[in-house]
Amino acid sequence: MRKYTKKVNYIVPLLLIVVTVLFHSVCGLKQSSEIKNKIIKKIPFEVNQAVAVDKKYYYAISNIKIVKCDKKTNKVIATWEADTTEKKYKHFHHLNSGTVIDGKLYCAHSRYDIDPNDNTVEIWNVEGKLLEHEQTIHMPRKYGSLTWIDQHPDGTWWMCYAVYGEGENHKTKLVKYQYLNNKFVEVENWGFPKEVVNNWEDMSCSGGSWGPDGLLYTTGHDYPRAYVLRIDDTNNLSLVRIEKEVGFFGQGIAWDRYSKKPILWGIERNKNITQTYIPQK
Repeated sequence: MRKYTKKVNYIVPLLLIVVTVLFHSVCGLKQSSEIKNKIIKKIPFEVNQAVAVDKKYYYAISNIKIVKCDKKTNKVIATWEADTTEKKYKHFHHLNSGTVIDGKLYCAHSRYDIDPNDNTVEIWNVEGKLLEHEQTIHMPRKYGSLTWIDQHPDGTWWMCYAVYGEGENHKTKLVKYQYLNNKFVEVENWGFPKEVVNNWEDMSCSGGSWGPDGLLYTTGHDYPRAYVLRIDDTNNLSLVRIEKEVGFFGQGIAWDRYSKKPILWGIERNKNITQTYIPQK
């Protein structure tokens, strides 16, 4: 009887250890799968610059053309293309990316490479099924080529001005604005972290969108990565992490702010519009 009791005393703790290890292993696998990025949809579409998104629609943005589509059916709702023979649209050359705020689509536009410092913010009324160009706001000829625009949840506006070429693209600027009396008034600006600039090679920052986690997700020109940034405690723009397996290859991106899940939209140039689930890390 004593021998049997002694054997049980060894077996019970051993079983507890095995069960504990298995439990933590399973939980670890579950947690790992929960934080993994997942491409959830690819929509065949010939678009070469960006995608923007609101509650019901997405907007495929090319150089001088925008196509508005229904998010559920992918049906084309409206198409707008700049008639560059008209005086008010003559400057259109290179729409880069966009964001939809309160029924307005705001797009970053530059005349790169004709005139790299000639930039505008172009605004469309997209209420309901509309896609009507409303306004052109000329930006100061100051930093480089305007590649993206987005609004922070606090109401401030953020834009990126790209400078291209190795040895030059470190001059790319992130600029914070207030929008007052139909003008963007600069508040502050930052350079990009060296480790991000090095990933651009001879290109620059092509897309940016504020995420649901309060971090700024940015892209380069070609690679399937998102560089996640924040303004740190020393007021520097710093790299938090690099997201891979994102489904898109650089260019303009947009968080779906109407989705219950954290979904980031992007494009594969002239091939697909993509939706990627990017859980909070």
